[in-house]
Amino acid sequence: MPFNPKYSITEKILNNLTAIASAREVIKQAYLTPKWETELRRQALLRSAHASTALAGNKLSLKQVEALYYRRNKKDK
Repeated sequence: MPFNPKYSITEKILNNLTAIASAREVIKQAYLTPKWETELRRQALLRSAHASTALAGNKLSLKQVEALYYRRNKKDK
């Protein structure tokens, strides 16, 4: 039995998908300095840690998670 989705792709949806695809290509082709890449990775790690621990019931704010990260990295050096 074939799958028949119950939606239609409107002109607005198609235009949005086209804009998203174009923006994605611009981002993929953009040069990212190593310093910026390191900072973006750090931010992603902090946000991921904050979100996953929040799901587990941890009530730390993002700022508190960041403080723990810096305290831990200071000890490791």
